[in-house]
Parts: sequence; C-alpha cells; structure tokens
Amino acid sequence: MQATNNLSDGTRTTILLIAEDEDVYPNLKHNLRAAGFGVLLAVETTDAYEWMGGGYVHADIVLIDLVGKTTNDALSIGREVRQHAKYDGHTPLVVMAEKYDKDVEGTDVNVEGNDWVHYLGEDSKQLQNLLTRLK
Repeated sequence: MQATNNLSDGTRTTILLIAEDEDVYPNLKHNLRAAGFGVLLAVETTDAYEWMGGGYVHADIVLIDLVGKTTNDALSIGREVRQHAKYDGHTPLVVMAEKYDKDVEGTDVNVEGNDWVHYLGEDSKQLQNLLTRLK
C-alpha cells in the first residue's frame, strides 16, 4: 500500500486520486498540487476503500485514472468508493477517460448527478478548470 499523507489543511480542496499508472500519476499529482489542491494518492482501489471506509481521510473530490478500464467500469469503482465512504453522493466524482473518439476530445460530460467524465484535450488547464468548478 502506498499512501500520500498530504491531508488538506482545511483551506484547500482535497482530491482523492485513484491512479494505477506509474508513468502518469507522478505528473498528475504534481500538477494538481501546483494548482493548489491537496492530493491523496491511492495506487490501488483497495487502498481507497480502506482509507475512505475507515474514516482515515476525507476527500472533497474523487478523481479516477485507471489503466485498461472502461469509462463505465471506472465510474462504477468511483461510486463504490464514495458509497463505501458513506458520502451522501454529492461528492464530485471525475473519471479521466482512457480511450475515446475524437468528437468528444476536450470535453467534460456530466453523466449523472455529480459524476463527470473528463475527455482530455490539448489544453492542460481543462482538468484544473473542471475541478475548480466542482469544489
């Protein structure tokens, strides 16, 4: 289990980042912190279940970037984490889509309630803007 003990100081939005790709999550974590977010990194979904269900951490936003999972699979995992944490369902969930068609590139889609799918575009600020809107 790898944990990042960088809990929010109460003034920053804390993001629970669930990301398995060792090539991606260091840069993603760095960029989120540079943008002013607190970041808790779970490299396995079991870590996220344990931390959230055990009440060890609280996250304002759940961000998921899972390799080899469909968008629907990642949404299901995020919803399970949120439910396991006994959140009220209002905590924003953002899934970073791994594979998608060119016609949705650069968009953020609200799929249901406070659940979002982020289709990365050329603008590196796109994710930051979405997270800032949701906090």
